[in-house]
Amino acid sequence: MPNAILAELKEKISKQHEGDEKQLEVIFSDSPRLIVEAPAGYGKTTTMISRIAYLFASGGIPNPKRILGLTFSVNAALKVKREVAEKLPVLLGEKNSPVAIGEKVTVTNYHGFCKGILKKYGYLISDVLRKDINLFKAISDSEISRRQGLNTTLSASETQRLEGIENSIKASSAPDAQTIHEYNDIVIRKLLPLEYITHNAVILFVLEIFARFPEVRKFYQSYYPLLVVDEFQDTNCIAWSLLESIISDHTQLVFLGDPLQRIYGFIGALPDIMSTAATKYGMVQVALARNYRFRNNPEMLKLDTNIRANAATCFDPEITDSDTAKLPAFWGSTQKEEACKVVAKVQSLLQDDTGKIAILFRGRGKNAEIVEEELSNNSIPYFYGMFTDEDLEYVEFHNRCQEMFIKKFDKSKNINKKALIAFAESVKTAYSQSNVKTIDSLLYLLDALVEKVSVDYSDLLSEDKYTLLLDIFENRQLKQAMEYVDSRVILSTVHGAKGLEWDYVILSDVEQWVFTFLCRDCPSLRNTSSSTVCKLPKTLPEQMKNLILDDLCVFYVGLTRARKQAYLSASGERFNARGQQFTNGKICCLASVDGVKLVKAD
Repeated sequence: MPNAILAELKEKISKQHEGDEKQLEVIFSDSPRLIVEAPAGYGKTTTMISRIAYLFASGGIPNPKRILGLTFSVNAALKVKREVAEKLPVLLGEKNSPVAIGEKVTVTNYHGFCKGILKKYGYLISDVLRKDINLFKAISDSEISRRQGLNTTLSASETQRLEGIENSIKASSAPDAQTIHEYNDIVIRKLLPLEYITHNAVILFVLEIFARFPEVRKFYQSYYPLLVVDEFQDTNCIAWSLLESIISDHTQLVFLGDPLQRIYGFIGALPDIMSTAATKYGMVQVALARNYRFRNNPEMLKLDTNIRANAATCFDPEITDSDTAKLPAFWGSTQKEEACKVVAKVQSLLQDDTGKIAILFRGRGKNAEIVEEELSNNSIPYFYGMFTDEDLEYVEFHNRCQEMFIKKFDKSKNINKKALIAFAESVKTAYSQSNVKTIDSLLYLLDALVEKVSVDYSDLLSEDKYTLLLDIFENRQLKQAMEYVDSRVILSTVHGAKGLEWDYVILSDVEQWVFTFLCRDCPSLRNTSSSTVCKLPKTLPEQMKNLILDDLCVFYVGLTRARKQAYLSASGERFNARGQQFTNGKICCLASVDGVKLVKAD
């Protein structure tokens, strides 16, 4: 591109980004490898798209090479892909149509990328993989022992072997080449002939292909000279191995993530992965600095800034009184009193505002049930989203949807609104005898998803719709359809809410022993102060630091699901997992970190 036109593009991008220095540093950087700390609301996606546009325009992407963008779900990939298709042509000029851009940018999730490789090269490790990989039913390793027909096909030692690898991955321990081969061999011999495949095998098959056939790996290294990874903080050990295998000495990198939103450590998200990557690949680190979501909301902006400052300094930030954020809170001496105050606020918001409200909990239990009961007593309709990825009903529902979906659409993949509605009705028929609350919610989510795909995604190719829906069922992601439900009140766990937003959020049961699990080892437990708020000790025991930071991540993610205002609630009474009652509790220490001041909510 001529210098004059390139200068014009830079001016257009600078204007679009309102002169945001950190965003522009990322976009125009001469460094081929960037790792960007990009919290929610800081303009991550627009920055990424402008970076791609600038590299295209300045010749940073050799023609006819492609850009590979990786996310953690097809739904997220689809959103990024659509924004790329809409915004890149505008930045680059009308001659660059969305179709032309689509031919240069591949956006998918890790499993989608690996499935594309297996479609081409899976036969190298098994003739069975000549079959369309999407027609295999994907399951987790831990499901095999519970699934009829599989639990007798595999020996006890083979089942234990597969489950052991899954547990190692969750513990962030990457399998070596020999272990991967042995794992894959069991899946190939015992599961593929029955048309099953494990989630881990989709990636581990590709790692074996790359290890045994380096020319295939070199092809992908050459084909994608720029690798963009979103939500990088959630990368697990086998996804990291996959990334390492497609990065050559010449690969340009843009990794975007937020260490404070790493809340999946318990299922294998690697600790300190952003620092690890930056060191290994000599990446220039940039932290986006301007929060656009809360730009007109000074208290929420302070709250976001101050919690991040605590994380960055291990709870030792320098924050003045004038910069302290006020966080409205409800306190009850009992769970019932807390629930009444929460529901009263919900009623007030429903009357005064048209927005949606989420009541979020760290986990399920009697504490949440009391809030739910109070909503029902006040005839407030709500959506129940208090399920987890490991719930048997949640897992089996996705498995059944996956099987029924493949059976209905595997031949033609002709996905239109009428066909999707018929599919949803067939699932309802299959569950017509169920009276389980979780199943009712999942059927509701399925209807919401069908409506979204049929109307808002009607312009997608049938193949894209097929891939999106199959990925949701395979990876148990129906909970992400909560953003599509029309209920104005949502009950969910913080983990289930990650990636979603509502106008108002009430983070409930933020108490000792409930929102944090370190109280037994904390010096503050011996604090007999009459205050209802627990304080972090001035000097944290070394063994507590990383663990309490993990809890802070969950706290932060919960609060920042709010677009307009976040609230907190707690009580002096709690119930443990066995339903035992305890009194004289305090508000969790995370709510009183430096820079956060609790105030009585209206």
